[in-house]
Amino acid sequence: MTNKSEKPLILIIDDEEALRDGCRQVLEKCGYAVLTAEQGIEGINLAREHVPDMAFVDLKMPNISGMEIIEILSRDIPDIVLVMITGFATIVSAVEAMQKGAYDYLPKPFNPDQLRALTKRGLDHRNLKIETRKLREEKDQMEKNFITFVSHEMRSPLVVIRQYIEALNEIAGDRFDKDVREIIERCRKRIQSLEEMVEHWLDISRIENGTLAQQKVSLSLASIISRSVEEMTPICRKRGISLETNIPKKLPQITGDAESLVRVFTNIIGNATKYTPGEGKITVSAQHDEYYTTASIADTGMGISPDKLSLIFEPFFRCGGKNEKHSGSGLGLTFCKKIMESHKGCIAVSSKEGEGTTFVLTFPAQINPARKASGAIS
Repeated sequence: MTNKSEKPLILIIDDEEALRDGCRQVLEKCGYAVLTAEQGIEGINLAREHVPDMAFVDLKMPNISGMEIIEILSRDIPDIVLVMITGFATIVSAVEAMQKGAYDYLPKPFNPDQLRALTKRGLDHRNLKIETRKLREEKDQMEKNFITFVSHEMRSPLVVIRQYIEALNEIAGDRFDKDVREIIERCRKRIQSLEEMVEHWLDISRIENGTLAQQKVSLSLASIISRSVEEMTPICRKRGISLETNIPKKLPQITGDAESLVRVFTNIIGNATKYTPGEGKITVSAQHDEYYTTASIADTGMGISPDKLSLIFEPFFRCGGKNEKHSGSGLGLTFCKKIMESHKGCIAVSSKEGEGTTFVLTFPAQINPARKASGAIS
């Protein structure tokens, strides 16, 4: 049963009858509905049945402590605002109560004005939290709707336009002068960039709804790196960039989806080729310990300024300035981050302008059942 009254519902859990009655009278005069409980278990049961908006809980309770009550209610009723009532108003007890889910604490003795003010502030906080969550949910839904729109309304027309441009180029042959051919080529590249952006959108959507990289198996990270390097070597050779690897002979297996991880590595290496000058170097290395396997992609390129470094995994963000020559969807690193998260791993970046950038991919070690049972890895 939930509270369907228009009045906010307040629950008082305290073993002192005078305090319970006093709080009830003050709060009911303010227009609130009030429930009271003398025992902690009784209060927990009332809260679960009636789902109050706010609860005041005494720290010192028989059988079950106020700290335990707060911990239980914050877990069972996420939107409830919890306040600790205590005659022992120390910083330590207040901090502990807030760590367990309390919004604030109310030291004894307190007067009606203090009770009224804290109740109003707590309910305002609750309303703001609920409104914020609703807005976030609406935003997420709008993003999903937009991705659906992109997939159905943009994908097919872009394919058709690209095919027409390719057909035009074939039909025209050498009949167009150089300027016209350059315009056609620019159009082709722009369409290709839009198609890549649409595909990245769709991939990110699939990651979030769990339909991309579903089948995760035991695989060799060394093999993933080898495939990625092999794929990117021609591009590096064309641009005069050295692509090197430093992989231990005995690298542990990881759990993952091979195709999506190859895309992560090729995406990061591809970005490095864009911002590393000729005769520069990209190095892919790996190492491991008992708990993690890490892979690093380091380049000797132009680097990323500190003000941009924290933004590079944001959708549509690109590192270059106004004069950037390299095209891209601005979604590649967002894709990489989400793929790593779907593998229970993480991706980090460090950089120094003029010296280069390093991406570090961290994968959790596979847990041996025997070691897990023995408590070697918690």
